[in-house]
Amino acid sequence: MYSEDQGVRDSIIKIYASFNQYDHQNPWTNLGPRQKYGSGAIIQLPDSDQRVVLTNSHVISAHTYIEGRKNGQTDRYKLKPLWVSHELDLALLVPFHDHEEAAFFSGTTPIPLGKVPPLQTDLMLLGYPIGGDTISATKGVLSRLEYQPYSNSGFAFLAGQIDAASNPGNSGGPAVVNGEIIGVLMQGFSPFEASNIAHIVPVNIIRHFLQDVSDGQYSGIPSLGIETEELENGFFKKLYGVKENKGVLVRHVIPGSAADGILQPDDVILELDGHAVGHDKTIVFRGSERVSMDYVVHSRQVGEALDIRVIRDKQEQDLTVILSQPVNNDLLLGVDGASAPSYFIYQGLVFTKVTRELLMGAGHDLISFAGLTPVLLNNFRFADEDEIVVILKVLPHEANRGYHNMFLRRVDSVGSEKVRNLKQLVNLIESEEQDFLELNTGYKGLEKIVLNTHLAEIVNAEVMWLNGIQHDRSKNFRVKECKFVDDNIQKRDEVDMNEPLLQQYREMIAAGG
Repeated sequence: MYSEDQGVRDSIIKIYASFNQYDHQNPWTNLGPRQKYGSGAIIQLPDSDQRVVLTNSHVISAHTYIEGRKNGQTDRYKLKPLWVSHELDLALLVPFHDHEEAAFFSGTTPIPLGKVPPLQTDLMLLGYPIGGDTISATKGVLSRLEYQPYSNSGFAFLAGQIDAASNPGNSGGPAVVNGEIIGVLMQGFSPFEASNIAHIVPVNIIRHFLQDVSDGQYSGIPSLGIETEELENGFFKKLYGVKENKGVLVRHVIPGSAADGILQPDDVILELDGHAVGHDKTIVFRGSERVSMDYVVHSRQVGEALDIRVIRDKQEQDLTVILSQPVNNDLLLGVDGASAPSYFIYQGLVFTKVTRELLMGAGHDLISFAGLTPVLLNNFRFADEDEIVVILKVLPHEANRGYHNMFLRRVDSVGSEKVRNLKQLVNLIESEEQDFLELNTGYKGLEKIVLNTHLAEIVNAEVMWLNGIQHDRSKNFRVKECKFVDDNIQKRDEVDMNEPLLQQYREMIAAGG
């Protein structure tokens, strides 16, 4: 049975984080100051005497202020991030004030990092979940090890499934076996999905993170930069000269990636660093356990060499790839929770690009109803500037009548010009010299939106004023700081005082153009 001593408990920290996230459904504003709570554990950095607090990045994402409190103590200490990995959902915190470092760490002993134990090993989950203010210790079992999407970033890495009760506030708390950390709790399931099941970031991923930042910079998890296909079908194997029950087919090599110029489409990968790759894209992890072949790559550091054995033109070859950071080949960017969303408002139509944060707020039902599911299933970026541009919503006005119920509508083209990204869309709209602006969406085939360009300045001012919006576009699209509510009030007042122009404006809207 597992025994857990007081020294481990005294090194468990309750984290208080104030944060202010952007509202991705209303990208010109934020959601206002809020608070969240999490847990952390004091550890010591490898080959160093520096102590830090290990926790999840989502516990402190979009933070404006962080405090930590030791178990059984009343004093709180201001903390700051030392290193953060949003993709791995890990963060290291230290006291904000150097003169408080000794007091903060006094009376604590760094908890050592252990190894991933065998399945069915008893563990203790430590932290500060809702339901009380003192430390909580919950027994559980390591039940599974496999690749899972990390909910904070959407990227898949090795994760440990534990059978233990977890609740909000537990995040960042350690899973401990025999006084050693074997993982950090990162995500659970809602009671409607499953009970007493959660995922931890396993200790080997934690060690990778610590080794990564030991040189004074965070490089991230490396990537080969390839798209592969399983080779289960016997005829498929015969076509490519595969005689054994292993190997995966390279379908695409991402330009600029680590594998670019080394691997080729139609190569069959047989081994990665001596690990035989099964036709289902897995390798042997330990004993009878198998995990994704990506684990071989993800276990290495950026800049390291990876040996690959392939079949090319039915002949085996040995290749070497120098691993690099992933090329952003994913249309759904944004994983840190604190990045300002890009947007542009024109005659009440709110344009933005699709990000993970936006989709998390929209929900699966709305995504499906909006017709974006086929787009997201083909979430592939052929050029660095590619983005999925959508009409997020419509701020109702007489000039955009008939379009008020639009949401998450992908913009296919402006006139005959295909839309590649949001910046291009802004330029196309603002450079339109015709009387009417035509927008085509990809909703249920093709849908056309027509707006009168002569009304743009007046309608924009009125929409902004009525909705209390300061800027008609995000900061990255502004030439100068000029779009304030007061400016719009003044512009609207000028319109109100110019009766002939106002009458002409109303008549044009009433006539539909």
